[in-house]
This record gives sequence, structure tokens and C-alpha cells, in this order.
Amino acid sequence: MTSNPWFVNFKKRPLKKFHLFYFHHSGGGASMFHPWVEHLSPSIELIAIQLPGRETRFTEKLTDSLIEILDNLTEGFTSFLETPFIVFGHSLGGILAYEFAREIYEKYALLPKHLIVSAMRAPHLPRKSYLHMLNDRELAEKLKLFDGIDDKILQNEELLELFLPIIRSDLSISETYHSSTVKQMPCNITLLSGREDKTLSEQDIKEWKKYTKAEFKSLSFVGGHFFIKNNQNAIINYINDIAATHT
Repeated sequence: MTSNPWFVNFKKRPLKKFHLFYFHHSGGGASMFHPWVEHLSPSIELIAIQLPGRETRFTEKLTDSLIEILDNLTEGFTSFLETPFIVFGHSLGGILAYEFAREIYEKYALLPKHLIVSAMRAPHLPRKSYLHMLNDRELAEKLKLFDGIDDKILQNEELLELFLPIIRSDLSISETYHSSTVKQMPCNITLLSGREDKTLSEQDIKEWKKYTKAEFKSLSFVGGHFFIKNNQNAIINYINDIAATHT
């Protein structure tokens, strides 16, 4: 583990040539990426981002401030300056991944070898939902429709009481986020999506092409908004291939 609570390192890789910074979705946490560790190439050391108020940071106050999150991550990045990196984020994590990569580029003049955004529309497009404004019952029901909440949590009042404030805080970031300008970066960008994801349109995906001066690729998978659950091996293999091309 790293001493900085924002950056969780489950396993040191002596032969690492890349860090993979992984940003979790709304209501998620770093532990969801622990199973990835053994399937990633030995050249990749996984660094899972952990936002406050969950898992190892449960006692900390939740934050819905994108500026606060980015300031802490940008400052903490000084521990990783010497190693090339790849950035991956799903849903809310897609926003954070893009903004993180942009901040690192502007402050340190460093670019990821690849930016992978999953299940998130382009930053300049308006958000289409405001789930964070629903009451607890309505929010839980909506999350159930999107497969965004585990049945074990949904059926346990105590767990639900702990979970809803976390996901509400996270959703308030993703659903109020908007970038007024398109800022290009000279790095490759891949957009991953689920073919049955009702939160994302084909145009939402294509608009990401405007954010890179390099190569843009779009990959679709069977599944809805949380298609990554059932396509883990394919996504990890894709990341391993990216690392291999830059070795």
C-alpha cells in the first residue's frame, strides 16, 4: 500500500514499466480493482484511486468537490513522476480520469501513454440525469434499474443507509460536471461502452474524438452501464496490449 490514502497500491511490481491509475465509478471504491492485479501484465503496477468516505477512508468526510479531488491527486502525483502511466476511469471515474490527465499535463508537462474512458459522455456535453436530487427510495429504485446497486445492499437497511450518501455525493459530481471548452491532449484516447447502456448515445461517444490530437478509438461490449463486470478479461487484455506496444 502507498502511504497516501488517495492512491492504493495492492501489489508492488519490481519489473513495472507503467503505472495504471484506475478511477472507480459512483458509489465504488478501490477494492473493486483488487481482482485485476493478478491478470495485469507484470510490467503494469495498478494504482487504484480511493475517494474519501469509503472503505479504507470510511471515517473521512465525503467530498463532492471536483477541485478538491484534483488538487489532492495532482499534489500526490509527485510520487509517480518517474514512471510512464496509463489512466482508466469508469462512469464518474471517466470524468476524474480525463481531468486528472489534463491537470498532470498542465502542471508537470506529462501525458499518459493512453487515456481510457468508460461509460461517460464527452465533457462538453450536458448531463442528462440528476439522480442525486432524488429521495432515498427513488434513488435506490433508479440504481436498481441501472444495475448500480448490489442486491445485498438493497435488501439491508443498515447497508443502504451507509451506501446512499456515498453514491449521492459521487453522483452530484458527475451529474453537475460540465466543461465549457474542448481541450485537446496529444495522447491516444479510447472510449469503452456497453451496447445496451441507455445513459450513453453514439454521439456522446464520438464527441470524445475532439479531445485528442493523436489516435481515437471506440470499443463496445455486450452489456449495459456496468458492462465492465462481465468483460473484465477483454478490458484487461486491451490494457496489457497497450502496455506491450509502448515497451
